[in-house]
Amino acid sequence: MKLSLFASLAASLALVASRAVSIRDASSDPAHGQIVEPVAGAHIAPGQAFDFSYVASADYCRSTYAYSVWLVTDAPTSLVPSDVFAAGHFFGRYDFPNYPAVPYPKNPAPAQLTMPDFSKAPAGWAGAQSASNKTVQLAVLEEWAGCDTDAPLGYTFSLTSVPVVYNATSA
Repeated sequence: MKLSLFASLAASLALVASRAVSIRDASSDPAHGQIVEPVAGAHIAPGQAFDFSYVASADYCRSTYAYSVWLVTDAPTSLVPSDVFAAGHFFGRYDFPNYPAVPYPKNPAPAQLTMPDFSKAPAGWAGAQSASNKTVQLAVLEEWAGCDTDAPLGYTFSLTSVPVVYNATSA
């Protein structure tokens, strides 16, 4: 799936910001979206389907429009342009059903996602890679807007993530 320059930039900036400051636990803050499944520390094998559930921050006076789901294997460390900015896998961009913003979502998130198998070479020149017991971040970048007149111009982006273990070989 090809992302627009804007979507890629927004995701990149959010991922950089998450690396520059610690990601706080959003589960105790109802104003931020939460990844319900998988839980932190879940062991997920390559090619395994796993339950995915995200509760967006939509509420009265706040509309959630869409959210993007990423598996971040190596997070960016700065905003400096570079050949290798970050690494991971893009699962997709999904509509969040909420009234009045998205009453009839055309692309809702699936109930399960499938962990990519990096040991299988993708198309083109890319080669296969392997890793075991690697802690990675399942990240969600949410696009929302509120009714505050002094809010930022355009959509606001919120980021949350949960650490999971890729290709765990022990419990």
